Amino acid sequence: MGSCDPQTLPRAAREELEAVYRDVDREIEELGVTCWTRGLCCDFDTVDHVLFASGLEVAAVRERHPGPFAPGSALCPFWKDRLCTLRDLRPLGCRTYFCDERFRPGLEGIYEKHYARLKEIAVRHRLPWSYRPFVAAMRAAE
Repeated sequence: MGSCDPQTLPRAAREELEAVYRDVDREIEELGVTCWTRGLCCDFDTVDHVLFASGLEVAAVRERHPGPFAPGSALCPFWKDRLCTLRDLRPLGCRTYFCDERFRPGLEGIYEKHYARLKEIAVRHRLPWSYRPFVAAMRAAE
């Protein structure tokens, strides 16, 4: 399926997405994980990682940051000076991806639980479901 059109993302869907993010952040804090702000894990080329995001999340980011973003780079367009400039709106995959491997099992559980919620939001609001690499989605012409 296609992605959500940023101009048609229902307000209720956006608010539900923000509630998911608040819950994820709270659960991560309770788990005891902290970001070391080294910028290492966000260097996806170096760490050989592909960050995925739902169409709902991409649409929410595009509402606030319509782009355009330079095509061709594997680096996130919100990664500046090794820091994330999208902290409040970063996708679920970013929120649950940390350098500290000790927390991986707990983070994977948080991810799976809230990934299901994202899918439920899309279904409830009759939004097309997509799940694709976030950087490519942001750099693609929409």
